[in-house]
Amino acid sequence: MIDSNNILLITDYDEIAKTILEKIVLLRSNDSISVCNIKNAKKILENSLYYVIILHELEENSATLKMINQIKDIKPDAQIILLLNDINPEFILNAYDNGIYDYFLTDAEPYEMLIKTINCFKLRLIKENNLRNQKFLYQMGVIDHKTNLYNYKHLKEIFIDLSDDLRIQNGIFAILTLDEKNKTKVSTNRLALSIKNSVRQDDIIAVARGGKFYLILPNIDISGAKALVYKIQNKMGDDFQIRAGLSKIGIQSFETLDKNSQDGLTSAIQNDLTAVCLEDSIDVQNTWLEDDEENNQTKKNFKLFKMAFTNKMNSVIMPGFYRYQKECETKLTNTLVSQYANNIESVFSLKNENLHSELTIRYNGYAKFKIEINHSGLDSAENTKLEIPLSKLTEKLLNSLLKQLKDEYKQFAFMKGN
Repeated sequence: MIDSNNILLITDYDEIAKTILEKIVLLRSNDSISVCNIKNAKKILENSLYYVIILHELEENSATLKMINQIKDIKPDAQIILLLNDINPEFILNAYDNGIYDYFLTDAEPYEMLIKTINCFKLRLIKENNLRNQKFLYQMGVIDHKTNLYNYKHLKEIFIDLSDDLRIQNGIFAILTLDEKNKTKVSTNRLALSIKNSVRQDDIIAVARGGKFYLILPNIDISGAKALVYKIQNKMGDDFQIRAGLSKIGIQSFETLDKNSQDGLTSAIQNDLTAVCLEDSIDVQNTWLEDDEENNQTKKNFKLFKMAFTNKMNSVIMPGFYRYQKECETKLTNTLVSQYANNIESVFSLKNENLHSELTIRYNGYAKFKIEINHSGLDSAENTKLEIPLSKLTEKLLNSLLKQLKDEYKQFAFMKGN
């Protein structure tokens, strides 16, 4: 027969049992306490509904810790309160490490025993509610059955509500994945486990297609987020390199954060880096333009140039990069072709095992584009740098720059024996 009482007192001393039963004044009629000795505890626990277990310390501290572990194995959802004869700080800390929820002394006041017991019930109800909600989320597909992480689709849908939290606005949006060279089913599952074992309780993790993991990291800066990525990398080991793109959340939309982080991830892959935040590349010298409240004409001009830049991005750079990527993927062998374009920087990359060539276009925040063509491993004289007005970046000029990039890449790759 199942013992329906919800509190179990484990002690070998009748006098202690009598004292505790007198002191704990139960609040509800269905709250009941059972008492057993150490010898019979395991058998009684196996067939019970106990929420709270009050364990009287044994003569040996090691025996008490062993008993705590046995209780957690049999009743992992039950909360343990350690009943002590006197204070021993080191032993109490060890007991917490082994899974107790709280403790009180045998001569504690009744109100202290009552409060700590009620807190156990509250925690139990919170856990039951969370478990029930989790079952609904599994059934609805919000949580992925393989990884026990949220699904990307649902994170995207709910992000606008999450971002009302100031701690999240003061946080980092990150996308992590394994380098393509070592992306396998086993290592992807290993990455999921490494992420879960590295993040904080209030960090949010979602899994997406292609072995990508999305992280919402509240109340943290870029350096802290990068430290977390390196911590995950250490857990993965040198044989499984990870790549990450990071963005500051602020008041940006999910779509913008996703795009910027994806571009940062692409940059990390292009340059064999662990983590990249493109916002690190913003020219802070031009931030005064946004803060100059007195000079209305300057602000007006800035807005006009911003509109012109956005138009160039959408009508020239993005479609031009996309078309040329398709062409290069067809005509260049043994070459990784990648590109991204956003309001921070636009990069077109050609890469093989010996050479990495990039066309980079950065908007200076006001009236000009800074353009560079760089070939890794070559002297700076063989690279190109120029600065042009916004209006001069036409489809024709962009195509000529992309053709220059491709031709020089082929020339230098050939010189290196590829």
